[in-house]
Amino acid sequence: MKQKIEVASSRPYSIFLGTTLEELGAYLEEKVGRSQHLLIVTHPQVGEYYLERLLKGLSAFRCDVLVVPPGEEEKSLERLSALTSEAVAYGADRHSVVLALGGGVIGDLAGFFASVFMRGIRFVQIPTTLLAQVDSSIGGKTAVNHPAGKNLLGAFYPPLVVWTDFSTLQTLPWEEVQNGLAETIKHAVIADPELFSFLQSHQPEILAWTPEIYKELTVRSLQVKVKLVMEDEKEKGQRMLLNLGHSFGHALETEAAYQEISHGQGVSIGMIAATYLAEARGLINPEEVKSILNLVKGLGLPVSIQGKDPEVLLRLMEADKKNQDGQKVLILPEKIGHALVVRDARDEEILRAWEKVITE
Repeated sequence: MKQKIEVASSRPYSIFLGTTLEELGAYLEEKVGRSQHLLIVTHPQVGEYYLERLLKGLSAFRCDVLVVPPGEEEKSLERLSALTSEAVAYGADRHSVVLALGGGVIGDLAGFFASVFMRGIRFVQIPTTLLAQVDSSIGGKTAVNHPAGKNLLGAFYPPLVVWTDFSTLQTLPWEEVQNGLAETIKHAVIADPELFSFLQSHQPEILAWTPEIYKELTVRSLQVKVKLVMEDEKEKGQRMLLNLGHSFGHALETEAAYQEISHGQGVSIGMIAATYLAEARGLINPEEVKSILNLVKGLGLPVSIQGKDPEVLLRLMEADKKNQDGQKVLILPEKIGHALVVRDARDEEILRAWEKVITE
């Protein structure tokens, strides 16, 4: 069943759910006109699975495909420069439209490329992973990484449209599914206790990869993000809650040079570290801490990591974009379904939280 969610922002856009890749062409013909030049940015394996289907509906357009190798490390200025060279070689101009066909890396990279190419051209999010469908394709955040930290170079740049075909989830490896589940749990913890209960009661179906359950959790999860994004587009207040687990998680990803740990694993461990810190402060009761731990572990996500240096990770957290005036700003759960922004986190308590999630 098709659904449409409108996102109010500085540049309003629609999220279409349950559509097909083949139908996007007809929508774009109506939205931008025929004969426009499309730059399709995609991942090799995603292209192998879905490019033919997408192109089938785009016969009215001139299309060029820009293939980005897999890996978080491709969200870089070097790759941005390479995309620019390719786009110019294909004759791209200010009327060209970028289509981001892939997961979070492709969406972030292609979106940031669109935001800066010729001072900004239109782009479309076509999320093919659970992570992208529930989280990264929504909200207009685009970015590339820097050796000093994750997503340090970016822009708020809403897409023309988000076009979601649930069938693309069928080819995901379980590790990619877990990346999306980590963000879904995060959404439940910060703002939706009913979603948390849904995840708890449907663990067997989630682990068995039941399509109808995934459709429901996708819609319910992204609705949390849409609500917070519309309340606070530029992340000056409530939208910051979406960063639960990310300050810790990004430090882990940066320390590993985006090689050894996935984004979802980083968020999962980071969410647990933040929960331990909240418990130590008396913000959340032990029973709810246990519930969060059990759900994360029950869905096969990590709650700890081996052999890391807490001091190194603490220093890497200094590059977090939320920090203000040299003070680390963290998101902590207060109870399931509610979280708060904490601006007085001390290094000592952050270190203790790291120590609780680091094993020998």
